Amino acid sequence: MTLRRQIIWSLLVFVAVSVLVVAVRPLVSPDEPRYGIIAAEMAESGGWFSLRMAGFHYYEKPPLGMWMMAASISLFGESAFAIRLPSAIATGITALVAGWLAARITGRRDVGVAAFLVQTTTMGAQVLGSVASLDPIFTAFVAVTLAAFYGACTSRGRAQFGWLAFAGVASALAFLTKGLLGFAIPAVSALAFLAWQCRWIDIIRMPWIPLFFAALPVTPVALLLHRSEPQFWEAFLFIEHFRRFAAPDANQHTQPWWYLLVLFPIGGIFWTLLWPRVYVGLRGLTAASAPSDGTRFCLCWIAAPLIALSFSKGKVPTYILPLYAPLAVLVTLGLVCAHESGRVVAGKGEKVGRFILRLLAALAIVIAILGVEAVGLPPLWSSHSALRLVAIAFALIVWAEIDSLSWRTRDTRLWLTRTATAPIAMLMLIPFLFPDAFVRQTQLPWVALAANESALVASRTLVTTASLGHSVSWVTARRDILIVGAPGEFDNELEMPDDRARIISWDDVAARINRGDELSLVVSKGEFERLHVFGSLPAPSDSDTRGDLAIIRWK
Repeated sequence: MTLRRQIIWSLLVFVAVSVLVVAVRPLVSPDEPRYGIIAAEMAESGGWFSLRMAGFHYYEKPPLGMWMMAASISLFGESAFAIRLPSAIATGITALVAGWLAARITGRRDVGVAAFLVQTTTMGAQVLGSVASLDPIFTAFVAVTLAAFYGACTSRGRAQFGWLAFAGVASALAFLTKGLLGFAIPAVSALAFLAWQCRWIDIIRMPWIPLFFAALPVTPVALLLHRSEPQFWEAFLFIEHFRRFAAPDANQHTQPWWYLLVLFPIGGIFWTLLWPRVYVGLRGLTAASAPSDGTRFCLCWIAAPLIALSFSKGKVPTYILPLYAPLAVLVTLGLVCAHESGRVVAGKGEKVGRFILRLLAALAIVIAILGVEAVGLPPLWSSHSALRLVAIAFALIVWAEIDSLSWRTRDTRLWLTRTATAPIAMLMLIPFLFPDAFVRQTQLPWVALAANESALVASRTLVTTASLGHSVSWVTARRDILIVGAPGEFDNELEMPDDRARIISWDDVAARINRGDELSLVVSKGEFERLHVFGSLPAPSDSDTRGDLAIIRWK
């Protein structure tokens, strides 16, 4: 397989699994519509430094990631494709960084292209990288930062200065996307690597250049943001950073210390199964070789942040996203070395794996024929369940056959390309397999909201809960919604009068209904039951209940 064909095929695989499918599955509330409405308000108002979420002040994240989504919305309109496109592009940049780093370590472009393909077909990187959130964008900037730092570590003189300056700018962009982690993850990774290499003078000398160049983009943005939102930095640095690390509240995600350590290999599942062979290959690198230094760098990039983040009380799955690029490099280096040295041969493990894939395909066909309910499984999809199961069976068979084909060549480049390509059909199917019937209706309220959109848009007063506020604002494009009950993230804890006036109690809702106000209420059925404690209320003029979502109107 020529290098040119390898490059073309790798790019086609990336487009297939990361770009073409970004608009397929529905947005999942609250995370995706949250960033969507913030970006949409920026595009609507032109206030690029006015951070608003459905009209509420939003101080949890810096603006850079939302700027990218807003720019995409300006080009493509308010849609799932528009707000996910920056994530897809950033995921491609991260894969390019993995490819560049592998090529830099080995001096071989074919190994770099292979690393790009491995990163592209890593399930965790592909799934988490297709979500409309700040994490894929943040991951790309972190990857560029650390790759530039490795470039500095392997250069001298002006070249080293240039790489360090580049790393500083990239880390600044990571900070302006998600905050202090943009500095922390590169810092702990770089420090661990320099310590492992016993480069003690560089630990003192090297940070100053990137710090200086990081300040160049951060300073003007920070000043302009402070002018527009004077309380932003107080809320962002102290409430969102230090409290989340030390003691997360109910709005955050408390997880045990081992949570990320378990989640990381699960996210790399297609390649995790090959880790034993990767280890065999990496052992073949001599301690004095450049690939060995690159191996140490990638290990530090994975281990140091993983350990540091495990100390945080609040954790989310996307924390592991920046760690898959170095993993892709290690997997590529290990497999290439093992295969070229003859340490990788087809054995019983591969035959057993293909047998399992074919068995699962047959099982999917049987379930498609009998029906999900007939075999005692809960309903996963609201429509076309049999068709989806047949598609799963087809993807599993394709996986098994391409894997079998990969072992018929001695060409390392072709073997690894085929191995990486084997699960492509399954990766492409993932967005189509989103279990919409299994996920709660309040997280996927789009059908009910779309059916009532015109009435909700025309309503004088629109009331909803914190869990549904992002979705309601996204569908109706209204930025004047009222939040009833616990305010969740709509309360930035700064007691801003404009925001507090729009957070009301259930007593207030009942009072408005009793005095005849025109009001639309979008809540879960369980939350609607709270109104019953207020006794007899006027009958609603209209209502629509679907699943556990209730839309009630009084005129």
